[in-house]
Amino acid sequence: MKNLKTIIIDVPWDYRFGRQVHRGAYRYARPNRPWLFDSLVINARPGWLRDANTVGIISSMPPKAYLAEARRYNLAAVGVGIWAPGGEFSGLPYVDVDPRAIGQMAAGYFIERGFRHFGMIDSNRIGFSRDFLPGYRGQAFVEALRRQGLSCNVFNHSKRYRPCGKALPAILGIDERIRRWLAGLSRPVAVFATNDSLAMYVCGICWGAGIRVPDEVAILGVDDDICCEMAHPNLSSIRVPGEQVGYEAARLLDALLGGRKIRKRPVLLPPVGVVTRQSTDIMAIEDRCVVEAVRFIREHAYDGIRVMDVVAKVPLSRRTLEQRFRASLGRSPFAEIRRIQIERVRMLLAQTDKTLEAIAPECGFDSVTRMSAAFRKAVGVAPGAYRRQFRRH
Repeated sequence: MKNLKTIIIDVPWDYRFGRQVHRGAYRYARPNRPWLFDSLVINARPGWLRDANTVGIISSMPPKAYLAEARRYNLAAVGVGIWAPGGEFSGLPYVDVDPRAIGQMAAGYFIERGFRHFGMIDSNRIGFSRDFLPGYRGQAFVEALRRQGLSCNVFNHSKRYRPCGKALPAILGIDERIRRWLAGLSRPVAVFATNDSLAMYVCGICWGAGIRVPDEVAILGVDDDICCEMAHPNLSSIRVPGEQVGYEAARLLDALLGGRKIRKRPVLLPPVGVVTRQSTDIMAIEDRCVVEAVRFIREHAYDGIRVMDVVAKVPLSRRTLEQRFRASLGRSPFAEIRRIQIERVRMLLAQTDKTLEAIAPECGFDSVTRMSAAFRKAVGVAPGAYRRQFRRH
């Protein structure tokens, strides 16, 4: 047992991302290294850092006292889930999900659903987030909208609130501020909350204030945590590749322990995609024929439908449908079919081991060749290259 090396994983278990990071690190180690794992979060024993068998640490916390000790005792260290340019982990390798890609994905998702009014509520000063550094997810959301000529109403908070554990007046105070902010937004409005805990909190405030979700306020969170299914209505969320973050962190740690030089710059993985549930299950489109067409496309895109199949479901000619579709959504019915098909391909590539031959018919393509060409055109890389961003074995 003396030859076994111990790796400390200091990442909280109480949210899905943290559990996935642990799983990803274990997945790397099992076929590669006979490591033992322990957690400062569970044991709260800094003595583990000084143990003779402890050789490395994977952490989501700011590099304060225990990371200083990690350097002191010559432990390899990799950060996870705390990306920010020039942030506290400067000079240390770290892995995260690209926060700017998350914000851009949220903006694109809402725009594709026809919204023209937007709100963003960031969590860094409210105390719900695992983020320790500035909220780049929210900034990227606002910037992505601005590039499309759209504005966003940002919840303006000047103090740091921590509703959990605070006295009742503090909870009621932040509740009331958010309620007033929501009441002042033009509707229907799409609200991006930068993590699921905050999205669930906002959803609860809407329920208490009699604001209908998603009819008046559509809410999207990040992480696809268990609270999404606990909320009423169920919350839509951007799924992130937490397990791949843990796998990459363990791979970097192994390289450091082996004396190999690595580039000390962040490894940023793309988000997997949006999991749509009730909180955004609405089209903010006034044209009822277009809404009907979009609903049919979303229900049957994976069946390999064509534009004429859509035309057959609405009382419009193909030319008129094309014109009204573009006026409402800025794209054609064919582009909407392709967009939904490609999103499904992306999800399956990131989350499953299915072959391209199996994925193609499941997503409405009659051949791998057609699917690969469409995917490369839409995403910019081939399906295999996209999958390798998530699977580094």
